[in-house]
Amino acid sequence: MMLQIDRKNLVVIDVETSGINPFIHEVLSIAFVPFNPNLPKKIIHVHHQNIKWGDFAKENFKKFSIEWHRDAITPEMACSEIEIYLKETFNNQTATAIGHNIGFDISFLRKLAYQGKRDQLSGLSHRALDTHTLLYLLTLEEKIPESAVTSEAAFDYFNIFVSEENRHTAIGDAEATNILFRKILEKLQNN
Repeated sequence: MMLQIDRKNLVVIDVETSGINPFIHEVLSIAFVPFNPNLPKKIIHVHHQNIKWGDFAKENFKKFSIEWHRDAITPEMACSEIEIYLKETFNNQTATAIGHNIGFDISFLRKLAYQGKRDQLSGLSHRALDTHTLLYLLTLEEKIPESAVTSEAAFDYFNIFVSEENRHTAIGDAEATNILFRKILEKLQNN
């Protein structure tokens, strides 16, 4: 029996950044993919002055640089867009974030909130669900191999295809993580 959670306020979030350290790098793109497939997705590109780059991030940026240059908005505007999206999508209720290694994404969202002159993003819970942790639990129960806990390995193990052009883009990874979360729930329910 599948849990009836499509009606819950769950949203998969993925960020693409200019590097891995939120103290020196910036969030460039944020994707929101609600767990409920009837709700709208959202992608926001964030413009920053003086971006410091990590090697992988600078190379990966080429995948979405055209959209970023066309659509990127200031951190303050991005925070407003996020808050409006969450409010409208989840009917003024708080949404809980889901992601793979979600702590990484949350750290960059907290920095973005600060840059947008906020203590936090309204409409987003301080709680989150981490697919990496759930995969680890599945390894402890011996329901999946230990090698399947990284996002890449989990996508392979669960036969989740992400094209090379969409892999390591906010929307591509958020959509794949949404599918991964569903497959994890199925595994957790199978005793």
